[in-house]
Amino acid sequence: VSRICLGCMGFGDAGNGQHSWTIDEAHSRGIIRRSLELGVNFFDTAIAYQSGTSEQYLGRALKDFARRDDVVVATKFLPRTQAEVEAGISGQKHIEQMLDKSLINLGMDHVDLYICHMWDYQTPLYDIMEGLDRVVKAGKTRCIGISNCFAWQLAKANALAEREGFARFVSVQ
Repeated sequence: VSRICLGCMGFGDAGNGQHSWTIDEAHSRGIIRRSLELGVNFFDTAIAYQSGTSEQYLGRALKDFARRDDVVVATKFLPRTQAEVEAGISGQKHIEQMLDKSLINLGMDHVDLYICHMWDYQTPLYDIMEGLDRVVKAGKTRCIGISNCFAWQLAKANALAEREGFARFVSVQ
């Protein structure tokens, strides 16, 4: 893994998401290509970045400019929406659906690191950790990480994972 990771939050369709300052696919591809030339092989994106268009841009560029086995790809998912909670969609189902959509966006059969973008206060921790463990065991991701959480939350999650034999968080952002 390269010492520098290229964050892809600035890539994506500026008219399709929460940020109007993102750059288009052609410019994104130029940055990704130059990063690869300079030795960067670690790329971080998220399904939430411009409604998945960041993932799409990254996936297409990596397909054109790199071998899949030579790059490390991380993506992130957000907690369940209120509509999902009200519809009875479990945390496990949410994780599986989000990762499946990210894999389609990226044009890949797995990601190297799947990151819980922020703590989900509406979903039981067991449900989240079991759901993440299932996608690891299914080969859809190699390992899991978390971002935007307190240290005690990470410790609690990894203690549960260790107790239950689930995959543990291996990274914090």
